[in-house]
Amino acid sequence: MSLIERHFRKTEKLIRLISKDLIADWLLNEGYYPEQYVVPPSFKVADFKLQSSEYIKDLSEPPRRNLTNISYPKSLLSSRIFGIQHPHNYHDIVFWLMSDWENIVNHLFHKDLKIYSYSFPIPVNDRMKGELSPLRSGRMIYEWIAMAEKDLVAEAHKYNFIVRSDITNFYNSIYTHSIGWALHGQEKAFKDKTCKLVGNKIDKIVQYANNGRTNGIPVGSAVSDLIAEIILSSIDLKISQKLNHKDFIASRFKDDYRILCNTEIDAKEILKVLADELTEFNLLINESKTKILELPKGLYRQHDRAYYPHSIREKETISFKTFELTLLTVLDINKEYPGTSILEKFFGELFDNDYNLKIKFADKKPSRRKEILKTLSLLVFAKRESEKILCHILSIIEILYLEYKSDFKLKEIIKELVESELIKANNKKSIFELTWYIFFSRYLSLGINETWISTNIDKELIKNPFLKSVCTSKQQIYNDSYIDLFSKPSDCKRIVLAKRLAVFERKKDE
Repeated sequence: MSLIERHFRKTEKLIRLISKDLIADWLLNEGYYPEQYVVPPSFKVADFKLQSSEYIKDLSEPPRRNLTNISYPKSLLSSRIFGIQHPHNYHDIVFWLMSDWENIVNHLFHKDLKIYSYSFPIPVNDRMKGELSPLRSGRMIYEWIAMAEKDLVAEAHKYNFIVRSDITNFYNSIYTHSIGWALHGQEKAFKDKTCKLVGNKIDKIVQYANNGRTNGIPVGSAVSDLIAEIILSSIDLKISQKLNHKDFIASRFKDDYRILCNTEIDAKEILKVLADELTEFNLLINESKTKILELPKGLYRQHDRAYYPHSIREKETISFKTFELTLLTVLDINKEYPGTSILEKFFGELFDNDYNLKIKFADKKPSRRKEILKTLSLLVFAKRESEKILCHILSIIEILYLEYKSDFKLKEIIKELVESELIKANNKKSIFELTWYIFFSRYLSLGINETWISTNIDKELIKNPFLKSVCTSKQQIYNDSYIDLFSKPSDCKRIVLAKRLAVFERKKDE
């Protein structure tokens, strides 16, 4: 058994140890919102319980609702729209998933699969058998990285080529009817006109959470990730069965495929089958990102190779100068390899295992003040290069504020910085930035009051439920659900942002 398959089967074993009640509770309370870097910690679900019956009783005439959206900057030129479903729709999807959970797990981990997923969205952990982590990404991004650069490399000597591919505009291209196709087969799902089948029930609920649309599922929730896995597992199984005679090892993280094989002819055949099976589900292979590479090309991520000599991961502390020069190097790497997570990786390494900032500033107060001011400037420059790192920038500013606010008028300096950035965000009409900055100002009690906000922020922008919630410090999202979906920024202080944003709990032996 390959390391890749072993990882997959261990995930299956761990998920089977967890009770349905615990899984439902996690999906409802931890999986409702997108991951930690998209919306501030105020957007937190409390006491969302699985009911004994569904909210939507009549699926022949379900209520037509709209998603609540926020645009997240993937790069300087592109963004991803995250969509939040009405809690009653979200609850009912979880309700029906749990009603057929054993069959769904069997589907996701089918014994004939030869393509092994590393993106099961429920965070099981070998150190916590029978338990779940509250953190969204715990068993996803970093385990994918570990696989790509350890497990995959360990198996690669047996093969000559690697196929890399993904799916064009995946979440927005998912046809909701394909949920039923994946779980029950197209013919059986098509004949079920009264939504007796679980897959068709979920299809209808997803549609009507998004104004009746059948194209696309909302991006961001753990339930959407689980639905995506259900669909892709069906595609993976068909590919595995058609190519059962071929010698290959394949892994998938969400819609991102890595396949090891022996010949270029095999690689082309595998890609042809992949493209054909995707088409059956109204999905398209992304030709611009599809490559056949002769090993060892394609095994290692180029931006990680460039960054490794400069990594501060193993350092207990660093000087300000080291921070300054390393950040400038990382910004250069980010420009060379845009769209990667190299900046997030660097900012994560700036904290030790106890979430203390590793940067050691000058002992003399005037020099220390100058270095801290330069740090704030550098952080703003970094954010300009990649807006998606805003939450990481704010986590560093928080630590600077907590450690040095008594040394000089740091609160006023940070307040002025946030006000300046708010005005720029308002001019760009960036709900994402406005929401984070207003949250941060309330979180640290910087004194940016409602009068300043109403004077400087476009009133039309404030109508967005995310922004309106942080501006008023009151829930403005799906109040008709009577589900608690928001906490005041001032109530989020018990855990520093750096810890909230950590992908998983740091361990000495990590």
